[in-house]
Order: sequence, then structure tokens, then C-alpha cells
Amino acid sequence: MLGAVIGDVIGSVYEVLEVLYLKENKKQRPLKERIKVLDKNTPLFLEDCSMTDDSVLTCAICDAYLTDKDYESKLMEYGKRELEKGLDNYGRSRFGKGFVKWLEDPSFNNSYGNGSSMRISSLPYLIDDLDELKKEIHASVIPTHNHKDAILSAEALGVSIWMAKKGFGKEFIKKFVEENYFKLDYDLEDLRKNYKFTSKAIDSVPQAIYVFLESNDFEDAIRKAISIGGDSDTIASMTGAIAESYYGIPDWMKKEVQKYIPQEYKKILDKEYEIKPFIKKKK
Repeated sequence: MLGAVIGDVIGSVYEVLEVLYLKENKKQRPLKERIKVLDKNTPLFLEDCSMTDDSVLTCAICDAYLTDKDYESKLMEYGKRELEKGLDNYGRSRFGKGFVKWLEDPSFNNSYGNGSSMRISSLPYLIDDLDELKKEIHASVIPTHNHKDAILSAEALGVSIWMAKKGFGKEFIKKFVEENYFKLDYDLEDLRKNYKFTSKAIDSVPQAIYVFLESNDFEDAIRKAISIGGDSDTIASMTGAIAESYYGIPDWMKKEVQKYIPQEYKKILDKEYEIKPFIKKKK
């Protein structure tokens, strides 16, 4: 779960750069700009970095599971509380238009966006049984995203995190995802040159999983996730969630991200990591 938060925080600035460049130039950021992040001398944690809705709602889902509360009420609670804080560090709404509309009218729940996937990373860490995991992911998704693509994508990401935590190798994870969810036949260089900004789950979750498969360690996974552009905070968050389960997180990154996490969210993270991984939910 902390891997998802780290990816979100680091990717936040790059997502803003992608959006601004697209708005001003009607095209994606140049490749030479995207690949600067691959240089290990390029700092990852910048002054303008910020925890975004990806991390907020990740904590909401974790909180709901650990307190045995329903996901819808927790998403509402966290969402409304964040909106009361006003605009984010970049002068924008703290959530996308679709989620804000859902907060006002819960019947608006047929989203196919990646918001359903970006928030589920605690569940594979806490749940040992795969069928139980799928059930909980589904329950966490449908309040806001009952579109089949959103459900499929969230499950694929959750299963990938679970398999990485269980010790399955990359080849097995790739084969399982391709046989049960979607193809991962991408090329990293091609993605960097041609990947377009989108918040659709089906067009961002597969790429996030693929980038993990192409990575060498946790930091490398985050850098490569950002290098393809697009919805950078969310892609890096999803990639980071799998990478944490597979590689673990370097201590310096664990320490550095703390300055970007508000105290109320640190409490949720601490609570998750105090609990033995792979507990089963009591009914």
C-alpha cells in the first residue's frame, strides 16, 4: 500500500506536466522530456509533489476493510472531507469530475475509469484467500465503478499484487493476467513515444502491470512508470503497488515520502502495516 502512495506522490508533478502540455500544445510531452526521469540523478521527490486522490481513496478502502465498514460510506466520508479542504496544491479539484458527481449523487456509478483500480492495493496485502480477495475488490469497486472494464481491471491489478506478495515470478504473473484478463503485449519504447493520456481503466491498468514486469527494482519501476507519460500519478501508483509486493521498498523512499503524507493518513498506513500480512476478514 505504501508503494502505491509513493508512486502517487512522485507521479503527481508529472501528471500535471502531462496535462498542461497537452492542453497548451494539443499533443503529449516530447519523448526527450519524458525520459529524463530515467536518469537516476533526476530527483524523484520534488518540492511540488503531493499526495493526491489516489492515496486518499487507497486509505479509505483500507480503513473500510480494517474497521469492517462498507466501502461506499468510507469513500463518501473521505471524499467529502477532502473536498472541504478546497483546491489541491495545483489549484485543481481534489477529485475528478466523475467522483465529485458521485459524491453528490451515488446513482452516478457506471464509471469505467482507473479510479477503481488505484485504490485497492491494501486488499491483496491483507487477504490471503484469492476468491475472498476478488470478492472484496468487487465490493470496493462497484459503489463508483460498476462498469465491466473497471471491475476487470481492478481485479487484474489486485491479483497481480497478491501474486507478487505470494512469491510468484513475473512470467507466471504475466501468463495469468493474459489468460484471465487482457494481453500485455506492449513495448516500453513504443509506449514512451506513443502512449496517450487517458483515465480509462482498460487503457491504463494493463500498462501499469506491464511496466512492473519490465522493471528491475522498486525505484526502477516508478521511474519507468512515469516515463510512459499519461496519467502518471495513477500509473505510478498502480505499478508501485505491485513493485512493493515483489521487491519491497528502499528505506530512503519510505522515509522521504513521509513528509508528503498528512497525519490522518499516516495513521491508516501505520495500522495496516502493524497487522500481519494476509489476514482473513472475520464475518
